[in-house]
Amino acid sequence: MTFEYVTIVRVGGTCMKKKSLLTIILFILVALVVTLDSYLDLGIISGIMSFSDQDAPTINVDNLPSKYLLDSATEIDVTCSDDVDEACSVEVVGTFDTSVLGEFTVTLRAEDAAGNVSTFDYTYEVVENVDGSMYIPLGYYDSITTQTGLELKNALNAIIATHTEYPYTSTSTDVWDILREADEDPENSDNIIAFYTGLSIPKDCQDTTNPPSFCEMEAYGETKIVEWNREHIWSKSRGDFSDESELGAHTDTHHLVAAERVMNSTKNNRFFEDCHDGDDTDIVDRGYGNYTCNTWEFEPRDEVKGDVARMIFYMSVAYDDAELDLEVINDPEEDKDLKLPFYGDIDDLLRWNEEDPVSEKEILRNQVIYTYQGNRNPFIDHPEYIEMIWGTPDNFTTYEDIVLDNNYDNSDLLAVKEY
Repeated sequence: MTFEYVTIVRVGGTCMKKKSLLTIILFILVALVVTLDSYLDLGIISGIMSFSDQDAPTINVDNLPSKYLLDSATEIDVTCSDDVDEACSVEVVGTFDTSVLGEFTVTLRAEDAAGNVSTFDYTYEVVENVDGSMYIPLGYYDSITTQTGLELKNALNAIIATHTEYPYTSTSTDVWDILREADEDPENSDNIIAFYTGLSIPKDCQDTTNPPSFCEMEAYGETKIVEWNREHIWSKSRGDFSDESELGAHTDTHHLVAAERVMNSTKNNRFFEDCHDGDDTDIVDRGYGNYTCNTWEFEPRDEVKGDVARMIFYMSVAYDDAELDLEVINDPEEDKDLKLPFYGDIDDLLRWNEEDPVSEKEILRNQVIYTYQGNRNPFIDHPEYIEMIWGTPDNFTTYEDIVLDNNYDNSDLLAVKEY
């Protein structure tokens, strides 16, 4: 028995050694084939994979717009991806034409190396004037159905809260770069339009230490050096997001604008208020249609009142979380050192949203920022959502946290206060 046992072990060992040797040889051969295939571009591996490929490529349609401007010089910008082939292209079947108003359909067709085909019927509309819907990607708001109030606020948060963040100042793309494009003067591409004053200021007069001579212009009734810098519409001290290294709300360009320096300093971290509704004191004309009043409030010029409202409501949705939980209310606490996450006044902001409707400038700005951040201001695309969440200037709802410290559970401690 002992002799047989030893023999079996030796034979088994020999078999194992042979199997191991064959495995090594096979591995070397495979590695050699892969190396030669890659180095000489023989296409052996891709051919084998294509032979077993049964899945059609995926046409990526999420970023396709639903509308195009009449006579716009544009093409359908769509890509596809395949689980086997590295390269993939999409063919447009039919004629894509923006020279005629109306609704049209073309077929998008993608085929991989194995002959698997996928198609998508793309319906688009050619319109004469810019409107917000033309830039909304297909399906962007599909999750919005019948929600109102807090449910709608939460549903929009799920869509827009996550986005690509950019540094406040950097040698690479930063907030300065985005504002130079988003707030560009449509009549002079070398300039920006300052938000509160409407002044057209050269882009290179950007918060400089030693401003060049061409920054001298007429402003505030005199000839003076004029520069622009970055204004937080929702002041960064109201909620404590002043650390630019943390990005997030501090660098979100949906509420950052190019502003002339003097008026930016005047606005400071004041709340927004209609200084002419009959119950205000200490009204001071700051120029260009802007006013300060009461203890610490600011009324912007009429041309941007709705813009301000939609930016403030955007911030309340995008940063509706336990970390910041920004909320729009009436008569917030003025002490900036408390760093409370409240802004106002909600009744005036709701009124401004109605009185100053979405402009073409806002629509184009929203699209520019979307190309960088990958999220949109839903209240420019759908201004009606504001009333559906907060109500009207005369009958509105605010959403305020019960506990004003960093230890509350945002989901449990939410107070709804009716006015």
